[in-house]
Amino acid sequence: MTASGRDGGRSRDFALALSVSVYAGVVAGLWLAVEFLVDRVWPATLLGFGPRWVTALPLVPLAVWVLAAVTRPRVWRHLCALAMTAGVLVFGVMDFRLGAGRASGIAPVRVMTHNVGESRVTAEAVDRLMRAEQIDVAALQECPFYDNGPARLGWEFFYGGDLCLVSRFPFTVLDVADPDTAWEHIGFEPMRFEIQAPTGTFQLLNVHLETIRDAITGLGGPEWSTHFTANRTEARRQSMRARARLSGVKVPVIVAGDFNLPEESVIYGTVWGDLLNAFGACGRGFGYTKFTLAFGVRIDHVLAPADWHCARAYVLASPYGGDHAPLIAELTPRWSLQRTSLGAEDAPLVQGPVRGGQRRQ
Repeated sequence: MTASGRDGGRSRDFALALSVSVYAGVVAGLWLAVEFLVDRVWPATLLGFGPRWVTALPLVPLAVWVLAAVTRPRVWRHLCALAMTAGVLVFGVMDFRLGAGRASGIAPVRVMTHNVGESRVTAEAVDRLMRAEQIDVAALQECPFYDNGPARLGWEFFYGGDLCLVSRFPFTVLDVADPDTAWEHIGFEPMRFEIQAPTGTFQLLNVHLETIRDAITGLGGPEWSTHFTANRTEARRQSMRARARLSGVKVPVIVAGDFNLPEESVIYGTVWGDLLNAFGACGRGFGYTKFTLAFGVRIDHVLAPADWHCARAYVLASPYGGDHAPLIAELTPRWSLQRTSLGAEDAPLVQGPVRGGQRRQ
């Protein structure tokens, strides 16, 4: 090989090494930004709520370049670096989950949360979905069932305007003076329910929190930064008010709904981070629950404290359209596991026939 050929080969090797190293550094920086800066600085926030898959676009041409140079010395070093970068991309930046936190055993409570806005949902469609998936309790947002349709199909049901609860177990509406007229004035306020399941009583908080949509669509406009900051401040305020609803609760609780926050959000971590995220712990895949034409993001959650084990969590394609997908979590209360060995006679009893929507005495 001539001197000029050797020089050309070294130049190509240097360019390849530099490209792989720079891309690895960029991906590591993006991962740290998503983990620690979403809802703290706007570029990271846009990435956290936006199409994270674009960060993987350079991976394929770089992989082809590395494989084309596979016979060159030290190229395997580049291949390993690229493989590690791909791992950080998939599991770090894009938040792919393996379901490593799944608990064994039968899950006695199956909870669904679904924002049904922008869909063609009917009470009959929800009924079919809940029966097919054996859902026990469903927290719905942007609920259209002002005619109490699910109740006519045999479910315990409460209509609160934006928020609804559909349950196979009897429940009581909390924090509301008159459940029958709650839909007239509650708006987007979180709603808390006490549910009498065969395994014991627990509470569920249904939430629908501030969206970032308006802040993002105004990107680049006049006073955009001010609007963005105000939007995120309101999102934090709403999360803190919702979390305050759980203060002093003495029974196990579940929080479900459209949080409009990815799990990496600083707001989410500060207010909700001490709770078990069902999909984060025992889901598999990306778990996107909100979709646009170009990407998906996981902003709907089912959360629970240490009173619960998570057996499985998964996302279904919406059978009735819309831009959100139903998230289903199978949860096992720890007190149920403890009582299993005691026998059925020691299991907690349902406290009488309580109709959904009944005022708490």
